[in-house]
Amino acid sequence: MNYRTFGKDARKVSALGFGCMRLPTSSGKLDGTVIEKDAKRMIRRGIDAGINYIDTAKVYHAGRAEAIVGDILKDGYRKKVLIATKLPLWDVKSKGDADRIFDEQRRDLKTDRIDVYLLHNIQRAYWSTVQKNNLIEWGAKKKAAGEIGYFGFSFHDSYDFFVDVVDAYEGWDFCQLQYNYVGESVQAGRLGVNYAAKCGLSVIVMEPLLGGCLANPLGKMAELFEWNQHEERDYRPVDLALRWIWNQPQVSIVLSGMSAYKQVEQNIQVASRKDYDQLTQEELSFIMLLQRVYDQSLPIKCTKCRYCMPCPDGVDIPLNFELYNNHSAMTRMKKDASINKVLYDTMPKKQRAGNCVKCGKCEKICPQKLPIREHLKTIQTAFKS
Repeated sequence: MNYRTFGKDARKVSALGFGCMRLPTSSGKLDGTVIEKDAKRMIRRGIDAGINYIDTAKVYHAGRAEAIVGDILKDGYRKKVLIATKLPLWDVKSKGDADRIFDEQRRDLKTDRIDVYLLHNIQRAYWSTVQKNNLIEWGAKKKAAGEIGYFGFSFHDSYDFFVDVVDAYEGWDFCQLQYNYVGESVQAGRLGVNYAAKCGLSVIVMEPLLGGCLANPLGKMAELFEWNQHEERDYRPVDLALRWIWNQPQVSIVLSGMSAYKQVEQNIQVASRKDYDQLTQEELSFIMLLQRVYDQSLPIKCTKCRYCMPCPDGVDIPLNFELYNNHSAMTRMKKDASINKVLYDTMPKKQRAGNCVKCGKCEKICPQKLPIREHLKTIQTAFKS
């Protein structure tokens, strides 16, 4: 296993972290039907192979994930890892709520100290919750009291807002961003990775395989891999996707949400390569081809320029488009796409596609001339409860 530095004390962490959002389930969905014996075998195998960072959250697997992880980390495994979990901002109405949730998490994880604690899913809509309840100060006090080891946030919004969040507090230890080779300009993107590193924050990457889409590509992407399967050039989807991120020294940890034992073995193998953080120019050029093919396959050809924003009625048009594009890609590749509906449902109602009043102002200024109102209607139908 290869290791990188994390936090202001440059702690050694495994380059590969175990994400516990996609544990094996009997239903095949991201619900509470976790097959605990399989999850235990997978997580302990990862730790035995050198993984020392376990990421979970209160909302994962219908609220069961933390307690399951707590049980798995018995028998001496707890002391071998950093546990990371998150405060669900949408459930916080007061500091009392934050305290209650934090205590529940420590109980379920069977630990007095949460090594890595995140404000979960920071976006513009939840920033007022953070500010009104002084949650940054709250987290800083927990850290000073030794109840939290490292304090940071996960993020799902634009680069401009990301800069505002980073600049709001000098004490952030890290940030967690969605980032992969087909998402360089999605949300905070590469600019956000670079800005965080410049400001001294460690960077944790989530969704490196876009919910498995990049692990098992279909269509023209699959054809590109097939054409490059020969003795001189043997490109493998998971290998390239993970190494593309590790090729960027700004990144401390790549979280992989593994749902099968073979995925654990595969990811460990890549994370243990001597050249895990080195891509050749040929490999980089091949990834650029994959990026172009992927962009062409998206149902909504949004470039995320944000000329359509702000919407006078509060709809976050680019975020709706992004979730729908991801949902479509994952569905097309026969992956569980429910995470996109989860993210959609955690958006404030005014930001969702259904809040569109069809005024058409966005379409008049969209450089791509997209039928935005029609797309939003499609998205509302797709994500309807």
